[in-house]
Amino acid sequence: MNIRIFNKNFLGFYSFIIVVFIFSFLLINLPLVGSFGYEFSAFFAVLFFLLGGLLNIYRTNKKIIEKTYFLFALSIVATPLFTVLLASLFKPICSFWFGFTFYITLSIISFILSYFLSEIVQFAFQRFTKTIFLISVFLICLIPVTEIYFNPQIYFYSPVIGFFPGTIYDEDVSVTASLLFYRGLNLLYFGLLFFVIKRKFVKNKIFFALISLLVAVIFIIFSSQFGFSTTHNQLDKILTAKAETKNFIIKYDEAKVDTNEIKNLTLSHAFYFEKLKSVLKFNPNRKVISYIFNDKNLKKKYFGSEQADVAKPWLYEIYLSRDSWNNSLKHEMLHIFSAEIGNGIFKLAASFNPALIEGFSEAIDNNFDDIELHTLAASAFHFGYKINIEELFSGLNFFKSFSGLSYLYAGSFSRFLIDNYGLEAFTIFYKTNDAETAFGKSLNKLSEDYYEFNINYKITLSKEKVEYYFGRASIFQKLCPRQIDNELKKAEKFLSVENYSEAEKIYKGILDATTNYSAVSGLSHIYFESKQYKKALDLLNKYLNDFRGTPYFYNLKLAVGDFYSLVGDTNSAFVNYNQLIEMNPHIILKALASLRLELYKIGYLKNYLESTDSVKFQILVKLNKQKPVLSSLIPMINLAERLNIHSDIILDSFYSPLNPTNDEEAYFVYQLSKYLLNKFDITNARKLASLSLRKSFNSIYYISIKEHFEKCNWFIKNYESFLTKQ
Repeated sequence: MNIRIFNKNFLGFYSFIIVVFIFSFLLINLPLVGSFGYEFSAFFAVLFFLLGGLLNIYRTNKKIIEKTYFLFALSIVATPLFTVLLASLFKPICSFWFGFTFYITLSIISFILSYFLSEIVQFAFQRFTKTIFLISVFLICLIPVTEIYFNPQIYFYSPVIGFFPGTIYDEDVSVTASLLFYRGLNLLYFGLLFFVIKRKFVKNKIFFALISLLVAVIFIIFSSQFGFSTTHNQLDKILTAKAETKNFIIKYDEAKVDTNEIKNLTLSHAFYFEKLKSVLKFNPNRKVISYIFNDKNLKKKYFGSEQADVAKPWLYEIYLSRDSWNNSLKHEMLHIFSAEIGNGIFKLAASFNPALIEGFSEAIDNNFDDIELHTLAASAFHFGYKINIEELFSGLNFFKSFSGLSYLYAGSFSRFLIDNYGLEAFTIFYKTNDAETAFGKSLNKLSEDYYEFNINYKITLSKEKVEYYFGRASIFQKLCPRQIDNELKKAEKFLSVENYSEAEKIYKGILDATTNYSAVSGLSHIYFESKQYKKALDLLNKYLNDFRGTPYFYNLKLAVGDFYSLVGDTNSAFVNYNQLIEMNPHIILKALASLRLELYKIGYLKNYLESTDSVKFQILVKLNKQKPVLSSLIPMINLAERLNIHSDIILDSFYSPLNPTNDEEAYFVYQLSKYLLNKFDITNARKLASLSLRKSFNSIYYISIKEHFEKCNWFIKNYESFLTKQ
């Protein structure tokens, strides 16, 4: 059959092709989306779920034969692929096949599903088919919204987009077996309905509609059994134990969480609740539920977020990992408190403004890696790590920059507003996103005032410290982040089973495409395990300067020193250690370099670097039996955690009582105090917190040490009566 290409009835088809081409061209030139991976395919999945059906309805109305529709449909879905291939001639594109798997699974299947849906709508209704189709799409889109609102999850599966991971901070997104199974079920459901109407097996349209709806509802109800959603009942079966207080229900796995840890969890919840209630003068109006996952992987599987702990203010629920709750509990609890000043059914800031949402919690928490916000923000501003505040508080620009920088400035600016205009005025700003109404000044003028505040603020952090915190790229600035993280996860699995040859191939493949710290670090680890120290040293020296201006430069600097020690080049090792001590990018890195110099003095450095964790711990004990070396406390704590060594052994490891003489030593003692409190040795924790506080008045860590001391005191005063009441 001959098809006239230039037919006025085909104008709709041509228009769709042009629209898809324009979007393809625009997207391929944007960061992240243009890498031809998940984001690119997800965008076209949404677009095709609309276009596929509308195009078919247009075909029906114009009485165009189906073969013509399929020809144009093929042209439409091929247009983004053609654009990607064309763009690859002029700019680097991530692996075509990695992106193509997403494109088939998300975009092409969404187009097919949309076609099936439009046929079903046209079978069931004779009139208003376009409107009914759009209503159907809207209702399908509402399903994941209701899941996120009512269920303990931030990920979702949907016929429209396939899969949404829940947060951009987890870079590892790939086409999994679960996603393929889900898309297979999508095709099976819509395809069977399409087959039924095409074969005219059902003539009663009402019966057909009811059966279709019933099957869909049953699938939604049981979707959690397939891993496509998470229900509260499902979490209750995983986190079976419960600790309940006046204000909290804490759910956890009794097999993993011991008695001391749950005591610490319970009292920490109570301490921060009372502290925040005192500061804010309001508190949540209902009991808060905290879910404590065993690890980040479990949290990702059931909740949807691996790296970030999250709160849902509208549900009054917090989702934490055992390995991170100590650092995030207060921040997430503040999100729950913010429900009392939030808007709408989600109880969030006006316009869902992420800078306001996170700015409030950061401002009240006032803690960035134990440092006061303004101290860090003023130093970051001074050394050129700046963010336009107006832009930060507009739309979704919060996610454009490196997350640490966005959180810092959102929190520091919010605290500046609270300090100068009061919490009540900031509450109005939170509710309205209108600076004029809240403060009587425009956001532009307030931003200028804040910049002036930073200019006049005392700079206490060095350029190296600021680089260590903020010399990183956001996900939008990275090359092929999804694909590379996926490859890194594969390499980690090979490493875990000591398949070093396969892991090495992956790391080398990544480094052929881009400079990547994790690949360099992973490759050097392989060479360390196989005792190819010279090869590791050559690798690190090759890439070291590529990471200048980032925290990875300083991490690699320490590793370079270690490998020089292992090959017997002591002078070069000392040069790297001493440079790291002089630059002092972070107190812990400086301590690790200093510790190595101490170990060299007693002839144990090479032995320490090559030893197992248990031997390393014994070496550090031997070191401290001669004289207290407080720089060894951080590695001793980390080793004790991994080896499950009783806290008393650490305390007994020192030749004399721990007594810090300066603010750096005070910080190490503070870290030990935190460790003891986690083990519920509250008497010794308080004693060390007191010693640490006395030497911290001029320290950048003073506010955190002070709050920790208050927490220890609160535990001692309240734990017996508090836990007895529970």
